[in-house]
Amino acid sequence: MKTEYPEAVSAVQQRLAEILPSLDQFVFLAPVLIMILGAFVALMTGVFRGRMSEPHFPSYGIALVSCATAALVPFVLWPTRPLALFGSGILLDDVSKLGFVVVALGTLLTVSMASLTNVGRLLLRSDMVALLLFASAGMMTMLAAGEFLSFFVSLEIMSLSLYVMVGYQRESAQSLEAAVKYFILGSCASGFILMGAALCYLHVGSLSFADWGSIRFSVTETPLTILGGILLFSGLGFKLAIAPFHSWAPDVYQASHSTLTGYMATLVKFSVALVMMRLLGTGFGQESEILVTYFWLVGAVSIVIGSLFGLVHNSVKRILAYSSIANAGYFCLAFATLAKDPGSLVAREALVAYGVIYVILSLGAFAVLAWLEEGNREDLLKEDLAGLGRRSPFVAVSFTVFLFGLAGIPPLAGFFGKFMLIGSAVSADLIGLSVVLVIFSCLSLYYYLSIMVEMWLRPESRHTVNVVVGGEFAHLNRVVGLLVVLSILVGVLGPRWAQALNFTVAVEEKLPSAAAAPEPNTNTQNAEVVDGP
Repeated sequence: MKTEYPEAVSAVQQRLAEILPSLDQFVFLAPVLIMILGAFVALMTGVFRGRMSEPHFPSYGIALVSCATAALVPFVLWPTRPLALFGSGILLDDVSKLGFVVVALGTLLTVSMASLTNVGRLLLRSDMVALLLFASAGMMTMLAAGEFLSFFVSLEIMSLSLYVMVGYQRESAQSLEAAVKYFILGSCASGFILMGAALCYLHVGSLSFADWGSIRFSVTETPLTILGGILLFSGLGFKLAIAPFHSWAPDVYQASHSTLTGYMATLVKFSVALVMMRLLGTGFGQESEILVTYFWLVGAVSIVIGSLFGLVHNSVKRILAYSSIANAGYFCLAFATLAKDPGSLVAREALVAYGVIYVILSLGAFAVLAWLEEGNREDLLKEDLAGLGRRSPFVAVSFTVFLFGLAGIPPLAGFFGKFMLIGSAVSADLIGLSVVLVIFSCLSLYYYLSIMVEMWLRPESRHTVNVVVGGEFAHLNRVVGLLVVLSILVGVLGPRWAQALNFTVAVEEKLPSAAAAPEPNTNTQNAEVVDGP
């Protein structure tokens, strides 16, 4: 016997209608849908029209079209006011719009650079192109997430794609070792995030970031919630390569091709940083110094380790890996400010501005490194760059611009990014952390200058890299030159574009409570009875 309750079914349908967006609202998700569709088309095209083990240039064309379209769509189709879809699952606002454009353009540059080098072309296999587009779609959804479930699913889509891509050079034992190490440690970090979210849910009873804003850290009242917050931010710290969760970064970055390393070191950090900005901006852990102290400590340790350990290494890619660890510590200035003052507009502007600036500078640095590795060994040492300024002035000037930008030398973009981060920390009376940034930024300038000394002041030797130019590599000049122009242009214009953003967050339309829902019909006389087995 089976009894149906029409009123209860109607209430469920009403709730689903309120949660699910209308068809016209799905248009606003076009950037994500385009990337996913491009991934499927590239994968299927490779299966039916080429060998999976070889570069597949139709898939490369599909990736270019998908990324370019996804970057343009937000300027044409976007809600006039902040909009929450799927309850609070996806938040469409100015931050989401900027994130979609940055991820799409960053992926476009990554695919372009991969097509211009022989080793990079291995990334143009149809399966690798599909994974790259899936990872970018996951980043887009992740940085627009307003609740934990959509965030975690997006994070895993991105992470699983990257685990496979790190080991795409199957003949390299070092690459496979890095992929396994990244997978194991990344899985542990995902477990920390999941356990931390479970403890937060235990306290709040909701997965929405807006509801998590009511969490207040107190040892006497909710010690498990404190543990949940620490686990959550520790797992996110792994994705950002914040010390002491940084040990994987130098090995994974060094073993991967520089094109893929640039993708991981920039867009992943940018996406996770925006997620933490959304979470901390709700007031998560406010009225407690525990979270502020946590970000103060991990930020200071990251800056110190990234600045000092880079001094003792001779591998250029490993030096840039420690530079990324130091930059992750710089983000902690804004995180600590938001933990202390969730409404700080200065911290939000600084975080977004430095995130975009870091993407431009690091993508440019790794693009130059991928260019230099072409025809030479993959793990270049500083001595291999001796005399590069005479042999290839354009490459040396471009690398110098990116390194000076990462060091924070004006008038390049990195200076304004660090200046805004320091300003946000000072506004929250985090003077000590600001001093740590200034002092160790000066120390990190040494390993940037040591590379420039090799390029400009050392004579050429038989170990000096041979820079490939002309022919099929002619477009390398244009890609690297574009990034140089962007780094200078953003530096000259300053942070005005970040200050013009509207940081208003979309608010979820609350569903009617269970008490307000129609009561199910319990009158068996009026209920329809259906015979069953």
